[in-house]
Amino acid sequence: MIIKEAFLKNFGKFQKKRIEFRQGINIVYGGNESGKTTLYTFLQGVFFGIRRKRGPASRTDAYTKYLPWENPSWYEGSVLFQAGEKDFRLERNFEKNAREAELYCVTDGEKMSVQEGDLEILLGGATQRIYENTAAVGQLKSRTEEGLTAELREYLANFQTEGDFRMDPEGAGKLLREKRKEWERAEKEASANKEKALDKLRDRIQYTREEIQNLEERLERMETGESGQKVIPDADKEMGFPLAAAAACLFLLLAGGTAVLVFKVSWLLLLLILIAEAVFLMRYLRSGKEMDREQRMEEEKEASEEAKKKGRRLSYEENIQDKNNQLFNLQEELEELENDNIQILKAEKEARSIALAEKMLAKAAGNLQSRKGNFLKNRVWEILSELTGGKYQGGIIDENFQVRLDTGDKYVELHQVSQGTVEQVYFALRMAAGELLCREEELPVLLDETFAMYDDKRLMAALEWLYENRKQTILFTCTNREIQMLEKLRIPWYLVHI
Repeated sequence: MIIKEAFLKNFGKFQKKRIEFRQGINIVYGGNESGKTTLYTFLQGVFFGIRRKRGPASRTDAYTKYLPWENPSWYEGSVLFQAGEKDFRLERNFEKNAREAELYCVTDGEKMSVQEGDLEILLGGATQRIYENTAAVGQLKSRTEEGLTAELREYLANFQTEGDFRMDPEGAGKLLREKRKEWERAEKEASANKEKALDKLRDRIQYTREEIQNLEERLERMETGESGQKVIPDADKEMGFPLAAAAACLFLLLAGGTAVLVFKVSWLLLLLILIAEAVFLMRYLRSGKEMDREQRMEEEKEASEEAKKKGRRLSYEENIQDKNNQLFNLQEELEELENDNIQILKAEKEARSIALAEKMLAKAAGNLQSRKGNFLKNRVWEILSELTGGKYQGGIIDENFQVRLDTGDKYVELHQVSQGTVEQVYFALRMAAGELLCREEELPVLLDETFAMYDDKRLMAALEWLYENRKQTILFTCTNREIQMLEKLRIPWYLVHI
């Protein structure tokens, strides 16, 4: 990518300021407070936006710092840049409630979509964080060797742990862990629900069995409570009284007849006997009818009681049968539920699959990290060797992110070398990281007073390396040193005076 023009419509101190850039090394020259850092911030902000902080921090953030001096509500600008073989214009309104940036392909006369990722593609997937940690080097200012060394170690730690700032294995691993825990919870919940349902079924089965047992006991008590014997009348006793009465009547009748015939007794006696016997017979017959009626009533009562008992017996037997059927169904349901592990097995399978994915991701991330880490280290030493004229050609970056430089006969830690050398290590690391992370599209190198602490020899080496290895460098400076060194090295350059 080559930035061709920046148009600061209203940004910081600038209004309708148009600045041109060229391929190669561009020197943005100006005194203190001339707007160099404003331009540096604008070139980053137009591509990636300027985030506004919240609360008290918003008073001193970049958004507030570079609000236009006049008409603060009009806060915008644009940049013309080349990517591939085509020119593009990116316009951005920095006002917090403004629409997204607008992107146009000038070559084709076509409007593109920032929302759908067209700008991201042109930037090769680079994010603001990548740019700030690689090709865009802000003011390093004057720092102690200890402070710079600590910053370098922190930079290395962030790079190693966060990969290429786009691929986030740790974030992916965290997401997988959360998903695995969700399935593990689902498995436990399914198991708990199943056990709860099983306990409920077992309780119903036990209760049904107790109901059946209770009904059977009641039926048994009902049946054993019946004697099963009927009172049979004594036939002899029933028949004995009428026979004796008949014999007595016959005897009296014979005696009366004899008395009338033999002893010449009056026929009136015989008539009285006949009348008495007739009365007796009538009373007997009436008594027999009463006994028959009572007997029939008793028999009907016994028959009714028997029918009721039979009905109760049938009711108990039907109820017991229904309960047995219910028990059978419950036992079948219990058996099916005991064998139903679909939800549990699914959750268990998903949890195992995600756990396996976690291991594979960790392994793949480790391999990727190792390969990229080796590339980074090797490239750092190559760049550092060029910057130092071969004085430092290698070194060690250990697991604790301690950097040791190889002097040829021993390894020395950063606190043992000069601050200028530490600055060179820092610069070499950024440039190497930029090559690793911005392979798809090389972004312009922005250097805001980066070489203020370099001596002439280091500055010449850095400028020569940039000219040979980067398509475009925009270097912000308030001195003539860079210009003098470029002239001395006979390196072409373009001056931007602000």
